[in-house]
Amino acid sequence: TTRDAQDAERHLFILSGQSNMTGGLKAGFTKTVENTFGEKNVAVVHHSKSGRGIRFWDKDYTFPDNYRFPGKGVPSERSKQQHGQEYGPLMEKVQEAFKGKPYDTVTFIWMQGESDGKRGLGDVYEKSFLRLLGRMKIDLDRKNIGFVIGRINDSFMNEPPWKAMRDVQVKLAENAYHGAWVDTDDLSEPDDGVHFPKEKYPSLGNRFAGKAIDLIQQNNKKR
Repeated sequence: TTRDAQDAERHLFILSGQSNMTGGLKAGFTKTVENTFGEKNVAVVHHSKSGRGIRFWDKDYTFPDNYRFPGKGVPSERSKQQHGQEYGPLMEKVQEAFKGKPYDTVTFIWMQGESDGKRGLGDVYEKSFLRLLGRMKIDLDRKNIGFVIGRINDSFMNEPPWKAMRDVQVKLAENAYHGAWVDTDDLSEPDDGVHFPKEKYPSLGNRFAGKAIDLIQQNNKKR
């Protein structure tokens, strides 16, 4: 049955992560979800900070046992105070978008992990991501928040911790009822390192949006 315009479902998308979560990605993403659901029926919130590990979003983060930062030693008390620093600013933007408007679905779009992959922190990443998602569900009072993870690219495939990090991201998505992941390997050349050429970000955003739309449509079928 088609629903009339004022009865259309409303969708909130929360985009966050480190340096690859660019404005260009957001623009490509927004265009695709607006084309699908209608501009009035979507809100897109975006908050990113470059060079940040997942611990900056997770206030209850714990480092692996006996962990040392490569070349730097054990995490200091100061580094522990940074845990969860980005979560507040992200949620402020989300609450702003929520203001009195009911949303039928909330989907979290996450492009992050390069920092953790380089630092060999993949072992605790899964727990940390699930804790972050769980906290969002509580704070937004939602039973379900769908998520799409961008798998970090293949720039350091000769380093086992980088490969392990990619595997964790795929596993997270595949083990979740409301989860999906996107492949980013074809969007960059070896010279680009962990980043993508500027002109590729809109297509990465479009790719994220495609997965997010699939998740929403699948869940509608299951209702």
